[in-house]
Amino acid sequence: MKTRALFIALALLLGTGHEPGAVVKAAEAGSAILPGNPLEGSQLFTDKGCLRCHAINGVGGVGGPELGQGILKRSLLDIAGVMWNHSPGMAHVIEERHVARPVFKAPEMASLLSFLYYIGSFDAPGDAATGERLFREKQCQTCHSLGGKGGKHGPALDNYSKYASPIYLSVGLWNRGKAMAGVMEALKISRPTFERNNIPDLFAYIRSFGRSVERIYAQPGSPRNGEKLFVAKRCVECHSVTPQGDPTRANLRARLIKGSLMTIAGAMWNHGPHMWGDMARRGIPMSPLTTEEMSDIIGYLYFLQFIDPPGVAERGRMVFQEKRCGQCHGSSEKGAPQGADFAKSDKLKTKSEKLRTQLEVVTEMWNHASTMEEKMLKESLEWPVFRGGEMADLMAYLVSLRAGK
Repeated sequence: MKTRALFIALALLLGTGHEPGAVVKAAEAGSAILPGNPLEGSQLFTDKGCLRCHAINGVGGVGGPELGQGILKRSLLDIAGVMWNHSPGMAHVIEERHVARPVFKAPEMASLLSFLYYIGSFDAPGDAATGERLFREKQCQTCHSLGGKGGKHGPALDNYSKYASPIYLSVGLWNRGKAMAGVMEALKISRPTFERNNIPDLFAYIRSFGRSVERIYAQPGSPRNGEKLFVAKRCVECHSVTPQGDPTRANLRARLIKGSLMTIAGAMWNHGPHMWGDMARRGIPMSPLTTEEMSDIIGYLYFLQFIDPPGVAERGRMVFQEKRCGQCHGSSEKGAPQGADFAKSDKLKTKSEKLRTQLEVVTEMWNHASTMEEKMLKESLEWPVFRGGEMADLMAYLVSLRAGK
């Protein structure tokens, strides 16, 4: 029942249906870790027993922290660091409940971490009363009618009440944005901007006029497809998506990708006039987006922060020393290591995982955390805690050792 309730809760929050697909492939850090369907990991979340202790927006257990408040809106390796930091506490709860500690393969870990990150993209439910105020303040009624009242310069908005997701409203805003700008200029209306939860609030107000029970849902966006569209639609010619950025292009890592999905959609609307000017100068046509394409592109922009900036191996070496990893892995003052030497040993190698990528190392760390905890207790070693960026640096160092660099 909890599993079913979780899927229903996620569908209501997103305004989407859920269709499980193949698990994302594990890969080296970069765009290759982008999921095809960011909700896939929800099945793993229940199958591996995470739902017994962790709730998402009130659905699930109470043994661990609630995960539906965006507390894991971090990069992949930072989320892995949070899981590692809480591993001893989780182990004690698991032992008390007499259940098996979940074990993951690298592709499963990628899927689960993608899902945990995606939880932070959910917009708060729109408030119709706030939407009514915004509708008036932003002078929407000058051009659009609702319930038979309002202007005739633009289409009536009653038809939007049948949609279950504000993504449909964001598509309409994007596709008609340039034409709307011309009408507003002629009517001497200031072009409105959208922040935070403005679009969901406006959408809630519009939906309050609906009398039909019909609901049309949108599928969750595919960040992997969104990356392809970002190139096909020539967005990449004006926008940089690399951590370092490009001074000749707007860096989306510092702009649009902040906040929820609809916050990103609002930012796209806000930057419309500037984008149209750049597109005209570059000879890029203004092509409309379908609902699916908008979902994919917004999903891609949101997942850019999920991709860790490249870790620095030298800083990772310092983390390795500060966290005293060498007490068990590699040479130590006490002599032979109790754990495998990352640079030399084949103990950590299996047929399916050679620990050549950061994701594989993170997965192996999780799977062996209980064994490591026992050894550390015997040696009176403090459990290492990782802060932002430290896990990425450590992974860069460990992978460099495995590569013999």
